[in-house]
Amino acid sequence: MYRHILGLLEGFCGDKARYVLAVGLFALAVSVVLLLLPPWQRAVRAAWEKGGWRGIVLGLAHGLMSVFIGGTIVAALGGALLVQSGTFNDKHGNVTQANYEAIQTNWGPPHEQAELAVAHYVVKEQTVYLLKDGKEVVKEDEDDAVPPPADAPKAEKDADDSAGDTGVAKTFRRKVRKEIPQNSIASATIDVDVTMNYRQKGPAYYTCYEDAWKLDYLVKNRSGEATEAEFRFNLPADQGIWNDFVILVNGKDWAEHVVGRGGGQTWKMPMKPDEEARVQVTYKSRGMERIRYTPAILAHRENYKVTMRIRPDPNHGKQAFTWKEDMSLPMGCMTPTVIRDAPGQPMTLEWDLSKAATTLGMGVLLPNTPPAGYFVRDLLHEAPLGLMLLAGMLVATWTLLGREADLFSLALLAVVYYLFYTFIAYLSDLVPSFEMCFALAAGATLLGSALYLWLGWGRNFASHQTLALVAAFTVYYPLAVVADSYTGLLAQILYWTLAVYVAMLMVTKVWQRRRAAT
Repeated sequence: MYRHILGLLEGFCGDKARYVLAVGLFALAVSVVLLLLPPWQRAVRAAWEKGGWRGIVLGLAHGLMSVFIGGTIVAALGGALLVQSGTFNDKHGNVTQANYEAIQTNWGPPHEQAELAVAHYVVKEQTVYLLKDGKEVVKEDEDDAVPPPADAPKAEKDADDSAGDTGVAKTFRRKVRKEIPQNSIASATIDVDVTMNYRQKGPAYYTCYEDAWKLDYLVKNRSGEATEAEFRFNLPADQGIWNDFVILVNGKDWAEHVVGRGGGQTWKMPMKPDEEARVQVTYKSRGMERIRYTPAILAHRENYKVTMRIRPDPNHGKQAFTWKEDMSLPMGCMTPTVIRDAPGQPMTLEWDLSKAATTLGMGVLLPNTPPAGYFVRDLLHEAPLGLMLLAGMLVATWTLLGREADLFSLALLAVVYYLFYTFIAYLSDLVPSFEMCFALAAGATLLGSALYLWLGWGRNFASHQTLALVAAFTVYYPLAVVADSYTGLLAQILYWTLAVYVAMLMVTKVWQRRRAAT
């Protein structure tokens, strides 16, 4: 605490910060001693009743010392809350790059599954004319519409007899494998089950999940030739584990034909003209942060549907997701065609790309879970402002109600308010429920304040309104802080309500004075 205050003063006073702090502490001690001494109190009271400049000076000095002590109490407790906030932030929910990389290595990176790739090849025979200058002239045997090469018109008739005249050194035949471009995937049904499984590393939780994929493709040889189809199924990440990995071709397990190559699974099979093959791929894995499926760019499919079901982590975080509050799209992904987020059901996202072509993918950024102490950290961050507002409202209302500013009561209520926040912070390490931590700390704060006010002040309006102010800053103000998008609105409602209340007290006091004068 001392180092924190000294650090703040050094920002304003430089090397003289220690002297300024020492002078401030000395002035505080003198002010406390004077206010507690009965002779000083009697002297101020007598001078005030007598009037004159002496009464004004002593009254002003007495008031300034009271303000100085009260302000120091509030500032000290506010600074202590800032220190608590920094300490709590370091110990709770602090995401580090080292922990993030460890989770990604041990659990798995984000998954980006690409569509099954299919290429068709045929074997062709060529006649090759090797010219004397080293160049080759190639003619496809079946391409009768193409005239013979100009460099070898006589070679077609009698290559051996006229080789010396035409410049052909040698003629030979060879086989080449040529790709037959076509839109081979006729339809696909992609089904993904995602179950959130938030993993804790150090003080923070990381957005991890377990996913189960079912990919069902109908592949067709649209050419008029028998082809050798080459299939490639790329895995969704460069590292990880894929359990229950099964590839079925027309209902048969194709494991013996599959070869792992370049981060994917590849195999070949012959296909007759217009022949269809059903390829089904299933696996289970795990990743983090986002999940995406990417079809071939601008490929037109007759029937194409992608479905993702996202289930909450049963042991941590929210137990029901909504699209508006919890989900967002990765860059380069399209909005789902259908979104179902009924309570008690997994969120279901559907994309229908039948008769469509796209350059976009289909996926979602999965919801983060608040780290341990997330709400408590926010409360501690805003606590100094709440303490300052509470102290200001207490002094202002006490003055308007005709009750002198009670430094002891102000200090006691400020300390109780400080303990409210620190109690929540320490409870959060033992009680996982923020609601339970908040209820216990708020209950203890209000009970202690009520006992002091009602037993010490009596059951009068001043004690009741003081307790109401403590309750407003113990219950309403913290809940407004953790309300996220509604924090600004709820805070404005509180400020306007307090301003109207103070204005009403001022009007009441003016009317009471006028009535007493008449």
